[in-house]
Amino acid sequence: MIVKVKGYKSMAAARNLIAYAMDDRKRIFDKKGRSFVLTNNLKGQTIEEWTLEFKENETYRIHKRKNNVKITQEIIAFHRGDAKMLTIKKMEKMAREYMRLRNPNAMYVAVPHFDKEHPHIHIVSSAVEYHTGKSLCMSREQFLQLKKDIQAYQVERYPELARSVVRHGRKRKVRATDREYQYKLRTGRQTKREEVIALVRHCTSQTSTEMEFITLLKKYQLQPYDRGGKVTGVIHAGKKYRFKRLGVGVEHVQLKEQKRDKRTTQVRNNGKEQRQILEL
Repeated sequence: MIVKVKGYKSMAAARNLIAYAMDDRKRIFDKKGRSFVLTNNLKGQTIEEWTLEFKENETYRIHKRKNNVKITQEIIAFHRGDAKMLTIKKMEKMAREYMRLRNPNAMYVAVPHFDKEHPHIHIVSSAVEYHTGKSLCMSREQFLQLKKDIQAYQVERYPELARSVVRHGRKRKVRATDREYQYKLRTGRQTKREEVIALVRHCTSQTSTEMEFITLLKKYQLQPYDRGGKVTGVIHAGKKYRFKRLGVGVEHVQLKEQKRDKRTTQVRNNGKEQRQILEL
């Protein structure tokens, strides 16, 4: 998933951000007309009431400067190829987990959207904690960890959303990734490499033997190739991708298989020892 945080230095932006998030023309509703609006540390029920609460909470800020960020718009975006598998319930749970990881003491309004040809969640957040005045500002390292943590939650709970997995934390591409956020949010596109990584990672999470892994790769049009009798990568759209460079692959499945065999051997040995004791 792509996570973007944009700060605003004027509280005048609060109402516009909340109103945009609540616009029914952009919100996602399922076939039964269900959606969600999550709030945290907010007592009101309307856009006007929430706006006043955000403004009132800002008065508690401890360290005040002219260029303080007063409110933020935070977006969690998914690949449009996962839209059919991304339910309202899944989006709601990921929004709740994001708010917990970000800071449960903040004020939030979270709403699902589908106005840019791909599903995403708009989260309007206070810039300071609820009634403490402590800043919610994140360092680059903290933001990177937040992105990794919420994506890890997605991969663990919803591995079927494989196309929405992106590579966070590659040092030589951190700046480029930040500049590309708006483009990715608008198009929902990933690079071919990112798509291959996501699919291979999904295959490793769903299989426990090398044979199963290879079979599932082929199902996703990823043709395995070998070197020296060992499967070392896949071919996709005529291009080779080595597992070693992808950072994921058959080694992870083999490790699971080895651990399983080890446990089986231990169980068998324990059984033999018990029988020998009984015979004595």
